[in-house]
Amino acid sequence: MKKLNKWFKRQMGALAIATASVEKNALGQETIDLGTDIGSYQRHNQGTLADSLMQGEITEEVKNLRWRILKVLDASDNYIVTTMGFDDDGYPIMDTEQPNAVGQKVLLAKVKMDKHDDYPLELVVDNKTITMGSNDAMDNEHIGAYGLEEIKKSIKKDDDGNATQATLGEVDGERLQSSMKDDKPVKVVRDSRAKFEIENYTKKLNVRKINAKERLLEFYISIYPDEYDRKTRFLIQEIKKAIINPRSSDMLDIVGVGFTSYKTVGVKDFRQFQYMITGFDKIIEYNGYYVIKFKADVIVDGDYLLEKYRMEELDNKYKNKEAKN
Repeated sequence: MKKLNKWFKRQMGALAIATASVEKNALGQETIDLGTDIGSYQRHNQGTLADSLMQGEITEEVKNLRWRILKVLDASDNYIVTTMGFDDDGYPIMDTEQPNAVGQKVLLAKVKMDKHDDYPLELVVDNKTITMGSNDAMDNEHIGAYGLEEIKKSIKKDDDGNATQATLGEVDGERLQSSMKDDKPVKVVRDSRAKFEIENYTKKLNVRKINAKERLLEFYISIYPDEYDRKTRFLIQEIKKAIINPRSSDMLDIVGVGFTSYKTVGVKDFRQFQYMITGFDKIIEYNGYYVIKFKADVIVDGDYLLEKYRMEELDNKYKNKEAKN
């Protein structure tokens, strides 16, 4: 339990840092040096929302704006937009519907499941790789940008005194390469490193409800080897060995599982889930997959990741349909 909590705290810490970075990039701007001749100046729009955004000040208005945007994103998650056709000008004709809880149940009912267990399906997590974007790559801590003085010192000149080359920064190639590996939504906590980490090969994770406290977690791994990844052949051999004798494989030695929902069937986006593994259940073969099952207790059940940004006063204004001043 302590190890799981410590791990999730580290994840939340990393997430807080990432959120702070996004907030800084979105709301901040570098200070402009106006020279030594100007001691101070008065901005003509000082005190406005636009000025606060430009200066990177987290004022009450900025907090309200942030929460309004998050409310819109959360509300839009309730809608499904379908293209019905195109008008005479070639523009798409869109139909918008708001699925309710029944609609979510319909989506879950369409998911094919094995008959070895009859527990109802609660969530389906797509464990597709999250690819690092170029902006994340350039913000990597192992890419160091030089300051103006360092750049000046690095300038190389030709015989005529013209600058031909300058070094803008330095890159730690080995560390950069290891830090830029793509990530998976499903996170697994274990006591020690395993030969095969199942979260890296899992296509999807099904969460089935046993009771109010317990869940059955099902990791779906393809029975077919990946021609681009030679390790998958050895993984399949390891799974076959684990089917006969589960104790022979350290792949099954996991402590906890966690993820944040995004396009997850059965729940809205940006909800956190954490589970404490209570025991290995079984491995079956179903519909082209090895399904590795674990029983687990619920630790965190759908907490809203962005709850810390909630503005109660603004929520009350929306609830009471107050006019905007």
